Amino acid sequence: MTEEVLIPVATVISPLTGVRSTLIQSSLHTLRVRGHFERYLQLVDPACKASLLESLAPEWLNPTLAHAHYAACDALELGADELLSIGEAVGDRIQGAFIGTLVRRARAIGLTPWVMIPQFGRLRERLLLGGSMQVNKVGPKDITVDMRVLPLCEYAYFRAAFCGVVGTVIKLGAGRSVVVRIANSSGFAKRCVFRCSWV
Repeated sequence: MTEEVLIPVATVISPLTGVRSTLIQSSLHTLRVRGHFERYLQLVDPACKASLLESLAPEWLNPTLAHAHYAACDALELGADELLSIGEAVGDRIQGAFIGTLVRRARAIGLTPWVMIPQFGRLRERLLLGGSMQVNKVGPKDITVDMRVLPLCEYAYFRAAFCGVVGTVIKLGAGRSVVVRIANSSGFAKRCVFRCSWV
């Protein structure tokens, strides 16, 4: 079938200038629960440690802090399965009231993943200042999510966490079995394409 653009990429894309502390705090919580926090503290840049640990209230963090966080997470060298589980846990935490409210509204009109997918743009804007995203329908129960001008894509931990976030949103839309994988294979730098399928 012909691809259908559900959320178009921005015409003008600004650089990343902020990362919501909620994303980092959800990740830190998951590292604590899974017993990786002490090693993380040894690996994170000491110049950024205090700012990362003290950002309890929702706020915009400088991307330098996000880079320090995800670099330390990559240095943990966790396996692919655990990274995906961590991503799902982070997705569960950050969707919180925002997605929960959408789910309650959507149930009135019949909840499916296609009802939830248009909200990806709003969710991204609540987590990241700058960059852009395009979402395409590529099959009856398949989409691609193309993140652009997002330097955090260089980190395997971030990519896995984002797989979890995408999967969580689709599952909320009543996707019983969801598979999210990284679709592009040519370096990540500032861009990553995810392919999501469900039944």
